[in-house]
Amino acid sequence: MNNPISIKTESIDNNAPSISFYEYLIVFVLIIYAGRANTFVESASFTENPVGAFLPIILAGILAIKWRVLFEKNFYILIVCFSIYFVAISAKYGEIQPTFLLTYIFRFFIVYAVIKALNFNLFRIYENIMYYLAITGVLMWSVQIMMGGDTLFSYLSKIPGISLFSYVTGYGLNAILYSVQPSAYGLLYNITIPRNCGYTQEPGSFAVYLCLAIFINLFITDSDKTSKRKFWVLVIALLSTQSTTGYVIFMVIMAYYILNRNLKKILLLLPFLVILLIGISSLPFMSNKIIELINETGNVNMLVERSIIRQTSYAPGRFLSFNIAFRDFISNPILGLGSHLEKSWSTLLGAQISTISGVGNLLAQFGIIGFLFFMIYSIKSSFFFSKYYNYKGKLLLFIIIFFISVSYSVIVLPLVMVFWLFQLFAPQNKVQTGLQNID
Repeated sequence: MNNPISIKTESIDNNAPSISFYEYLIVFVLIIYAGRANTFVESASFTENPVGAFLPIILAGILAIKWRVLFEKNFYILIVCFSIYFVAISAKYGEIQPTFLLTYIFRFFIVYAVIKALNFNLFRIYENIMYYLAITGVLMWSVQIMMGGDTLFSYLSKIPGISLFSYVTGYGLNAILYSVQPSAYGLLYNITIPRNCGYTQEPGSFAVYLCLAIFINLFITDSDKTSKRKFWVLVIALLSTQSTTGYVIFMVIMAYYILNRNLKKILLLLPFLVILLIGISSLPFMSNKIIELINETGNVNMLVERSIIRQTSYAPGRFLSFNIAFRDFISNPILGLGSHLEKSWSTLLGAQISTISGVGNLLAQFGIIGFLFFMIYSIKSSFFFSKYYNYKGKLLLFIIIFFISVSYSVIVLPLVMVFWLFQLFAPQNKVQTGLQNID
C-alpha cells in the first residue's frame, strides 16, 4: 500500500446540509469552552451562569434540528444507564442532586448531536480552527516576548473586570483568544521564555489540544494540500508551550506516523530519535518538571495539613492530585463520589484541594464503573479510527487520550468526549457523510 494514511470517503447524502459558518461556530465554542480560561466558560452552574451553561446546549440543539439528527437506541441506552447510576449514587448518600444528572445528560446530548451531524467533518473543522488559534497564539506569544517582562500582562490588566473574568492559572489574564501568565509564575520553573497558553487556562492544556489537531493532520486529513503548512504551524505552537505532556504525546504521534510510512526509515532514524528524545528530556524545563513531579508524590499529607492550618486552597500537580483522588477511589471503589465531592477525604478533614488528574478524578467521582466505561469506549474508538483510516496503531488515539487524562481533568468535556465516544455514536455499518471539501 503506497499511502496507508488516506482519507476515507463514502457516499455523500446530497440532501444533507452543507458545512457552513454555523458548524464552525459550534466547534469553535466547544474549543473555547474546553480552554477553561475564563469564568463564563468554566462555570457550568445553571443558576449562577445560565447563559454560559446553556449556550453550547442550545447551539447543539440547533445543529441537531438543522441536520435532522435522529436519536437512536445507543443514545437512550446511555441515558438510561447513567440515570440508573444516578439513582444508585443518590441512594448511597441519601441525597438527590438533579443538576448532576442534567449536566451529564446535556453533555451526552451535545456530543451525540455533534458526532451525528458532522461525523468525520468534525475533525477537519477542528483542525482548521486550531490552525488559526495556533497562529494567533504564536503571534501573541511573540509580541509578549518582544515587549518583555510583564508588559503585555500590564496592558491587559487595565481592561475593566478582566481579573474577575479570567480563570488562568498563576493569576493570569484571559482575552478570549489569548491568555497571559505573569512572568513570576514562569520563573517558578526556571523558565526564561514565557510559556504560550494560547486561548486556554494554562500552557499544558493548549499543548494537548494542539496534539489532537496534529493527530488529525497526520492521520485523517493527510492528503489535504494544506496539511504540511498546518502541521508546521501546529508544531511551532506546541513547542512554544514548553509542556512535558504535550511533548510526550507529540513524540508518540510521530513514532506512529513514521511506523506507518516506512519501517526501514525507522531503523535508520532510530539512533537519531533516541538522541533527540534524550536531548528533549534534558531541556531545563523538562528535567526540572520531571524531578518536581517525582518529588511531589510523597507530600500528600503535608499539603492537606498545610491547607487545613492556613485555610488556603491548593491545586497540586498531576501525580500528587492522582494520589489524593485515588484515596477517594479506594474508599468508594464501585460508584465513586458522584456529585458528592464534599465527601472527599481531604474535604472532610477541612482541606481545600483542587485535583487536576483526569484519570484520578474519574476514579474518585465515578468509581470503577465510570473508569471502565471510559477505557472501553476509548479503546473502541481508537480501534475504529485505525480501521476506518487504515493506519497501523490501533491504540494510538487511546494512548493520546489516556496521556491527556493523566495530566488534565478535561476528558469529560464535550470537546474531548467526541474523540473517545466517537465509536459509540458513529453509524455502525456505513458512514453517511464523508469528509467534504470545507477548507
